[in-house]
Amino acid sequence: MILGQTQLDRLRTRISYTRAQIRKSWRNKSNLKVLFIVENKNITRSQIFPFYYYIKDLEQRFKTEFRQVSVTSLQKNKGNLPQGADVILFQPWFDLGNNELRRLTRFLRKSNPGARIIFLDSYAPLDLRFAEILESLVDLYIKKHVFRDRSFYGKTTQGDTNLVDFYEQWCELPKSKNFTFKVSDNFLSKLVIGPTFFTSSYLLPRFHRQELSTFDRKDIRVHARLGCSGTEWYQSMRQQALSACEEFRYQSIVSSDLVGFRTYLNELSRSKICFSPFGYGEVCIRDYEAIACGALLIKPDMSHVETNPNIYVPFETYVPVKWDFSDLAEKVDYYLSHENETKEIAYNAYNHLHDYCRFNGFVEQVKPLFTL
Repeated sequence: MILGQTQLDRLRTRISYTRAQIRKSWRNKSNLKVLFIVENKNITRSQIFPFYYYIKDLEQRFKTEFRQVSVTSLQKNKGNLPQGADVILFQPWFDLGNNELRRLTRFLRKSNPGARIIFLDSYAPLDLRFAEILESLVDLYIKKHVFRDRSFYGKTTQGDTNLVDFYEQWCELPKSKNFTFKVSDNFLSKLVIGPTFFTSSYLLPRFHRQELSTFDRKDIRVHARLGCSGTEWYQSMRQQALSACEEFRYQSIVSSDLVGFRTYLNELSRSKICFSPFGYGEVCIRDYEAIACGALLIKPDMSHVETNPNIYVPFETYVPVKWDFSDLAEKVDYYLSHENETKEIAYNAYNHLHDYCRFNGFVEQVKPLFTL
C-alpha cells in the first residue's frame, strides 16, 4: 500500500478544495468558470472529490476554474453567490423539498443567466423523481446509475422505487401506495451517467495509485456483515439475505452487528468473497470496497442497471445471484471450490477501475459538462 503517495494526493485535493471555497472572485475571466453548490455529506462528497483530485488535468484540458459554496450558504446568503459562472453544478440532498428545489434552481438561473445549470443527483435509487420539477430548469442531469432500459422510467411502482415494489411483494408485506414519476424523452436527452461511490476520497487514490495486492493469505471465506435496520421492506430484505447465508457461516463473517470502519476494511481485505445485497438502491459503496480489498463480489443480478465504468459484467467482474437469494449458497460453494476463477474475477474488477483512474477516465466522462 503506497500510503505516502495516497496521503499526498489527498493533501493536494484538500488544498484545491479549500482555495475553491475561500476565493469569491474569479482568477482569470478567460477560464471556464465552474461553480459548485453542494451538500457536505459522505455520500455527496464522492461526486465532488474527483473534480479536485483531477483538477490539474481538468484545468489543462478545459481551462477550468472552480469555486464552491454550500447549499446551506446559498439558502442563507444568496447575495454572496459568485457571479459570472459559465457552469453551475447544483447538488442538494434529496430531502430539500420540491418547492425549495425549484426556487433555488430558478435563483441560480437568474443570478448567472449565461451559465449551464447541471444537477448532480446523489440519490441511491434508479428513479428520476426530480425530472418533472427540473426539466425546464436544468441543462444536464448527472445520475450515478440508471435503468439500462430507459422505457422503465415513467412506469408505476408499488412504493417509490423498483426495489420496494419487488421486495414488498416477495416478503408479503403490506402494500405501499403506488408512485409514478413522469419522465419525458426531452429530460432523458439531458441525462449523463456520472461516476459513483468509488470516486470517494479513500477509494479513488487507492484505485489510481495501487496495484491489487496478492489474493493469498485470505483466511475469511465469505464476508456478509449486513446492517438490517431501516424501513420495513429494507429490514425484511436484509434479514432474508442474512438467512440465505446460514449455509456458509463456517470460517465466514455473517452478522448484522456493526464494527468500526478500520475493522470492517480489515475483514474485507482478508475475505475471499464479499456478498453485497442491495441497499436502498442497487449500487452500494460496499461493492467498490470489496473490489478495492481484492474480494470477489457476489451480488443480486445487476443486468437492469447501467453504470460507468461498468463493474457489473456477469462472471467477468462480479457474480450475479437471484434477487430472492435462492442460488446464493450454490454460487458461494462453487467459487470457494474454484479459487483460480475467483481470483480472476476479483482481479478483473479491480483492474477495470484501476485503468479508469490511471488513464483519465473521469476527465473523459465529464467532458459533456465542460463542452459548451
